Amino acid sequence: MRKIRLYTAVILALALVITLCSCKKKAETTNSVPQTAASANDEADPENTEKSGEQGTEIEIKKAVIKEGCANGIDVSKWQGKINWKAVKAAGIDFAIIRIGFRGENGNIYKDDCADYNIQQAEKNGVLVGVYFFSTAVNTAEAEEEAEWTVNAVSGYPISYPVVYDCEGFLNSESRMYGVTNAARTDNAAAFLKYVTESGYEGMLYSAKSELENSKYWDTPRIEGSFKIWVARYPAAPYPETDHPDYTGDYDMWQYTDNGSINGVSGKVDLNISYFTRNKAEAKNAKARPQSAAAPEERGSVYTAANDEVTAKIEVNLRDSATTKGNIIDTLKNGTFLKRTGIGSNGWSRLNYNGKTVYAITSYLTADKNYSAPSVSSEPSDGFKAADGQVTAKEETNLRAEPSTAAQLVATIKNGEFVTRTGENPNGWTRLLYNGQTVYAKTSLLTTEVKKPSSSEAQSSAPSDGFTAAGGRFTAKEETNLRTAPKTEGSSVVYTLKRGEFAERIGYNSQSGWTKLLYNGQTVYAITSYLITEEDYNTVSGTE
Repeated sequence: MRKIRLYTAVILALALVITLCSCKKKAETTNSVPQTAASANDEADPENTEKSGEQGTEIEIKKAVIKEGCANGIDVSKWQGKINWKAVKAAGIDFAIIRIGFRGENGNIYKDDCADYNIQQAEKNGVLVGVYFFSTAVNTAEAEEEAEWTVNAVSGYPISYPVVYDCEGFLNSESRMYGVTNAARTDNAAAFLKYVTESGYEGMLYSAKSELENSKYWDTPRIEGSFKIWVARYPAAPYPETDHPDYTGDYDMWQYTDNGSINGVSGKVDLNISYFTRNKAEAKNAKARPQSAAAPEERGSVYTAANDEVTAKIEVNLRDSATTKGNIIDTLKNGTFLKRTGIGSNGWSRLNYNGKTVYAITSYLTADKNYSAPSVSSEPSDGFKAADGQVTAKEETNLRAEPSTAAQLVATIKNGEFVTRTGENPNGWTRLLYNGQTVYAKTSLLTTEVKKPSSSEAQSSAPSDGFTAAGGRFTAKEETNLRTAPKTEGSSVVYTLKRGEFAERIGYNSQSGWTKLLYNGQTVYAITSYLITEEDYNTVSGTE
């Protein structure tokens, strides 16, 4: 959902009663909880960041395809600027999920500058409305605060589509959510969605297929058992050529590209299909309806002149425009310096790259020539020394939420089920990564080896998939797909492994020509002939 375009919020504060933003004006309400939020802040906006993961296919919609029982939608925020909602409706859009607000990286709650204008104009032109709140909650108290704020902010409007909890970017080490466990992240979502549901709205979670599948970063069954799911998945042949995403869990809405074009919206926009339809709802509290909001002003970002040299803190994309929809010219890595010519009010810096003007997100840059990128293996001082590699249970062992036998049991693994080791402490515990969650196991119960069965065991319990246990690290000769099953038909591509990216081998099948691998804690399969060992890779590359 991250939408960046050249845009500057102009804020005027009127004390005690009304807060005015560049494209909204709020009226007094009779709600017990104030609807005021901090003044908009582009640099604190968690959507003003580079988006990792897949990019959707470019799609231009002249007139949306209508299928029975489905509805066509877009999702927008202030980053789309002024929207012509009459043209959007004429293009066949039935609904819009509009950002109502967000919690900034500084912990403050903000109302989206264009929320009131977008909701009012969408409603006026016959586009049904849902909203999303972009959360950076680190606990359930914050999530419930966000939910309460959202409910109050929308109570004066007819919200026909769901109220969505959107939580992204939590794997970024600079995010305030970094380190929140899967269980805690799910607790936060559930707390938010429970509150909005009890307030009379439909609750929905937005997340990517790669985060939901196999409960990689969410306790997905827990969410889908009580609330709607909105899944993002961008196939090469999007809707309507592809009716449904290749996601195996429950879902009610599909975001099929983040690279769409439609009349009425400048630049790129997310396109969605909902597998349900709704009639226009009534406002929960008509008296709480904000006053008519002014249209956003069309204004470019102001750049303050700069003349320094900067490098990436780790790495950052260099784009041809100050938006994550801009074309990537190159990637700047830590240690390579470029001249900066301006610092924008939109959170972007203007740089000179080989005689061309390019743009990068300011927070990803540093002018400190002594700055060194944090080590991937650097960890908080919790008494654990960084360690790596894949380990499994000698026989069977428990994975716990804390390094204590009294701690909550998260899962149990058996020999042959591998997890990623991230650290060890002198008290006999190993820190592990299991389905994206940090867990702990007794070091003495772990091994790097798959137990070899006796001849009688081998005959009675030979693996049914025909794979022989094996180890070693492998990479692609050039690039190869990692699949959910050892076949090209009827299996999903989990990731495309590129040369220099490694996965742990846990088995091979010489007859079928497939190798079984462990990648990011997930068992995947690749064609053996497309792989090479780490040793062979280092020999060819000239590294040790």
